[in-house]
Amino acid sequence: MKLLGIGSRIDHPEYGKGVVTNVSSKHYWVTFLENGLETIDLDAEFEVIEGVEDEVDSVSFFDVERSLVKILEKWSDTHEKVAIADKWKGGKLILELPTKKYQLRPFSIKL
Repeated sequence: MKLLGIGSRIDHPEYGKGVVTNVSSKHYWVTFLENGLETIDLDAEFEVIEGVEDEVDSVSFFDVERSLVKILEKWSDTHEKVAIADKWKGGKLILELPTKKYQLRPFSIKL
């Protein structure tokens, strides 16, 4: 099976004539003259009126990951990880509630 590219024209037995407007890993997104936008399986039965090749808009996972990292670096309120100061190593963190109803429970911080 050869993938059709964006802009390919097809004639579907149920939806009629249309143009491929997007391609995913499992479906063609086709805008039909009479039925509007529909998704059809890549292996669905239809007649190719005019096929366009090599026009599939695909992006690698590397490109997606790189873009997400750049966006997160730019817009995230988190910063670079900074090592804890030596003065805190071996210390204890004590969480104290505003009420005396509960007993204090210190616990060690392991780094």
